Amino acid sequence: MKTTIILLCILSCFTFVSGFSQISHGGKPLPYLSTKSAPAAFFESMPAFDLQEQLRLDSMEYNGLRNSNRFAYKFMTDFTPDNAGMTYTLADGTRVWRLGIRSEGAVSINLLFTEYELPEGASLFVYDPEQKQIKGSFTSQNNSERHILPVSPVYGDEIIVEYQEPAHSPFHGRLRIGEVNHAYRSLARATEPAGEPSSYSCILPLSCSLPDGDPYQKVGRSVVELIVDGTYYCTGSLINNLQHDGKPYLLTASHCLNEDFTIKNPDYEEIAGKIIAFFNYNSPTCESPMRGTEEMSMASAYYRAVNENTDMALLELTEIPPVYYRPYYAGWNASESPSAPFVCIQHPGGATKRFSLADQIALDNFSDSSLKLASMSFWHVAEWTQGCTAGGSSGSPLFDSNYQVIGALTGGNSYCYSPYNDYFYSLYYSWENVAEKEQQLKYWLAPNQTDRLCDGLDPYASAPALRLSHVFEIGKYDQIETRQTSDSKYVFGLHDDACEYAEKYTNPGRVVVYGCYLVTPALSGRTGLDVDICLYAGKEKPETLLASQKFNPVYPYMENGNRGEAGKSLARSQENFVVWDTPVEVEGNFFIGYRINNTVDFCTYAVKEGEITQNTAWVKQGENWKEVSAVSDIGFSTALFLDPVVSYQSDETANEPLAVQKNILVSCVRSEKSIHLILPQNQPEATYVLVDSSGRIIDRQIIRDSQTTWRYPNLPVGMYILSIQQGRQKYTRKIVF
Repeated sequence: MKTTIILLCILSCFTFVSGFSQISHGGKPLPYLSTKSAPAAFFESMPAFDLQEQLRLDSMEYNGLRNSNRFAYKFMTDFTPDNAGMTYTLADGTRVWRLGIRSEGAVSINLLFTEYELPEGASLFVYDPEQKQIKGSFTSQNNSERHILPVSPVYGDEIIVEYQEPAHSPFHGRLRIGEVNHAYRSLARATEPAGEPSSYSCILPLSCSLPDGDPYQKVGRSVVELIVDGTYYCTGSLINNLQHDGKPYLLTASHCLNEDFTIKNPDYEEIAGKIIAFFNYNSPTCESPMRGTEEMSMASAYYRAVNENTDMALLELTEIPPVYYRPYYAGWNASESPSAPFVCIQHPGGATKRFSLADQIALDNFSDSSLKLASMSFWHVAEWTQGCTAGGSSGSPLFDSNYQVIGALTGGNSYCYSPYNDYFYSLYYSWENVAEKEQQLKYWLAPNQTDRLCDGLDPYASAPALRLSHVFEIGKYDQIETRQTSDSKYVFGLHDDACEYAEKYTNPGRVVVYGCYLVTPALSGRTGLDVDICLYAGKEKPETLLASQKFNPVYPYMENGNRGEAGKSLARSQENFVVWDTPVEVEGNFFIGYRINNTVDFCTYAVKEGEITQNTAWVKQGENWKEVSAVSDIGFSTALFLDPVVSYQSDETANEPLAVQKNILVSCVRSEKSIHLILPQNQPEATYVLVDSSGRIIDRQIIRDSQTTWRYPNLPVGMYILSIQQGRQKYTRKIVF
């Protein structure tokens, strides 16, 4: 029986954190000094609370559930434009409401608007007094059925709420701040996904599976980190249904939603609306894990089913994640006899995605009898052969040998030094043991069907987004550096004769580029950063600038097709993602790079000198682009950790979510350098094309058989692109040998 607090790093499975991903719709707040009143005139101060007592209470939450990690104190409030802050009217008739909120000593503050409904044209912002962190604008597009709006944290102990309403709005906006959350733990463990504590060293990052053929590449994309109610971490997984209709169902644990069963008669619909899911929060390295990208997230979900007797919870995201998130809906097995081995993919302690392995499981009782959970309804992992679980792992999926979900983590007693006794509620027992649809899985996942098995689904399988990466292709993600010159400048940073760098990608056809990953070192103490991420077309070198996007210490959010931004620190090594405002189509070779516009130094990681012989990195000296291996001040071959996310295009396909499952199955055995293809029977013949990363065609075939295997024992290690054209449908997949 165990619960771990972030401070002590001993909680094990279910952890909450403050931080809500909200959509923003452009615009800016008014200059803060434009108000003519002293700050005290419109500030509301939160009362003091006993922090030591709160920490003591946190430490007492010590049971077998793997969840708590509370970091924030919740104030229940009732602030509206009628009873708090100040209002005034601008010259053009715009009505403005401003409210300052102060909570002394807070690491960060986040809000929940328990009433939110805006007229068209109105805008809401939340920001710090210096306007360095601006959330919003939130508009009528953020209106929802629940009429609530959670706002992600603002660093510091003072925030400003600003509402602007046009003079001729059809109605006055409804705004009520019902919750103010005061974060009392460090930001790294609270307002965003957590860092990489050494206490989880036995739970390997997902990137550590790459040398084994990347077996978890697909199902790993289904696992997301959850932040619930601005207070705790958890883990969840997107799962498919037998309709194969693309509904983004999200499986997690019920105690993630009801504070370890302490909330009586919880409003699960309201709680589901306060959830934020982080996608692709992965360490780009294995041996020395670093923080992953935080830019891909979605806020809010619908409540579908909860069974507190088994700890099962099924939610549904409000929309399908966008294509460049590269979502995957895992298949499932709700039988009582799944096959070994088993893997748990999780976000321990809110850290990046990791995995643990077990050879044996058995149905058993959950070890904490005080919770009175259903008997013999949990998969018991008596011993992990690799790894364990930790705080924040609650709700994480357990996969069988077919990479189908068989259950989700409730709790247990495992640690790195004692990898024993964890418990996952079983899909088998939660299937239809209760007749009410709100307490079972079958109604949602297999309506009017008897099958208890389901394959996974890529909702964008007709034209999936792929992450291209020279660093990953050559397996050098642990051999990277940020070398500095004798005057302490980055080699690939700001110099008198160079301030722009790029990575070349050889493209065999037409692609749409959505954005770019950057893996950057700690930029502690640097302010005033002004860097553009640039996309160039060019046959042999960068020639035509197609797009540029500012790189700032912020992260965008996505919901209902719209993006928002929140503050992000650069004072740590981490992976970042920059998305273009509009996806950019490129024909032929292209270059992804960064341009430093002022005197603040910047760089990305690059492969160490001597690790590779083929150079893909470029530098602009004066007006001329040169390969860095040919520049005397550098003079070695390398690759920059700049990874575009693209989809390969044809006239017949587009990146629209699939309404039905595509029945083209591809499996790759990396050790044998073989590709096995299964096509639907009695279907038209297909064209099979395999190209290497330079665009050279390796193989082209007409496929007439439903099952075919190709072997390429003499191909060099690297990345390849497989395309299968069948009628008007095209399937594209990255292959790594």
